[in-house]
Amino acid sequence: MRKFISAVIAVLILVSVLPKASADGNTLSYCIKPMHSDLIVDESNADEWLNVAGLTKLPAVLTLCLAVDKGLIDENAEVRVSANAAAIDGPSAYLRKGETIPAKELIRAAVMISAGDAIFALSEHAFGSEDVFLNNIELTMRAAGIDKKLPGCLGTFMTFSCKELIALGELAAESPTFLRYCSEKYAVLEHADGRKTELATANKLLTSLSGCIGLFTGSSKSDGYCGVFACRRGEATYVCAVIGAQNSKIRFETATKLFEEAFANYKYFTICDPEEPVVEGYPVEGGEVDSIDLYAKESCGLLMKKSNGEPQKRFDLPDALIAPLDPEHAVGSIAFYDASGTMLLEAALYPKEAVRSGGFIETLKRVFEMFLIG
Repeated sequence: MRKFISAVIAVLILVSVLPKASADGNTLSYCIKPMHSDLIVDESNADEWLNVAGLTKLPAVLTLCLAVDKGLIDENAEVRVSANAAAIDGPSAYLRKGETIPAKELIRAAVMISAGDAIFALSEHAFGSEDVFLNNIELTMRAAGIDKKLPGCLGTFMTFSCKELIALGELAAESPTFLRYCSEKYAVLEHADGRKTELATANKLLTSLSGCIGLFTGSSKSDGYCGVFACRRGEATYVCAVIGAQNSKIRFETATKLFEEAFANYKYFTICDPEEPVVEGYPVEGGEVDSIDLYAKESCGLLMKKSNGEPQKRFDLPDALIAPLDPEHAVGSIAFYDASGTMLLEAALYPKEAVRSGGFIETLKRVFEMFLIG
């Protein structure tokens, strides 16, 4: 009897940790990874193209935000709403034909509630036609590594995988405009005729999850509850996607669990900072200086399992650098390895500034100094 009870408990525990079914009976899909890293921390069904409800609008909204970032859209410009824009179905900012409204209010409505009328009105203002807007959306998707043709600027009926949504989310998490509006929980859009439209984000993680910075949600009866989320704590930022949750609660519980486990089990190590020397006072021979600091050209870091300890570093440098030295030419490198000896990252090292040869007088001076010392 005791063995039977133990077996039942084991089965119940196993069932409790299995992914729940999605709205259409398929397994819930999810994926989480650090920003701009090949490391997948956790995933389930992450490569399958699936219906994603309102997340089909993410490429369009991201394209508009990137246009603002680049100065192609003036947020203070007044936008006149066309009949076509006012007639768009779905989540709405309740725009009316002929009204004028600041572009920033349309961006806010597009990001916060994926308002189709706001997206369409702003796209007409910025790009002139849906065809031109579509071309720009597809450029945005290609920048995220996604090569797909959209049926329209709102992407209706398009399918995406969790990994594709994360790639778009990474771009969104680097857009100042997108981040500004996706972090807002509530706003009121005031129309010129005195009407007011309340905008309330569906992203409950903004208040329930420490470090959450956005990004975008969508849901429908047939596709379930979906979302792309980003969370930043310290120097580490993770992006995760959830597709096909049965309800809003499961969507947010799944994302929260993924983030908490990632932050609990992994640690981010800053490896190189272009503003900080990797090596200080490295010896120089035959130059106008005796030593120089060495730098990496780009920021780089490593995300590692905490159980694997800290990365081990090894330098590949000569015993001394020989002048002349050019700050654009690498003089060596630094590499980082895990406990098993596998290289994780390598960065070239450069002198901070140019070093000229010391010349005959300087060389003689050094020889004389060495003679006195030695």
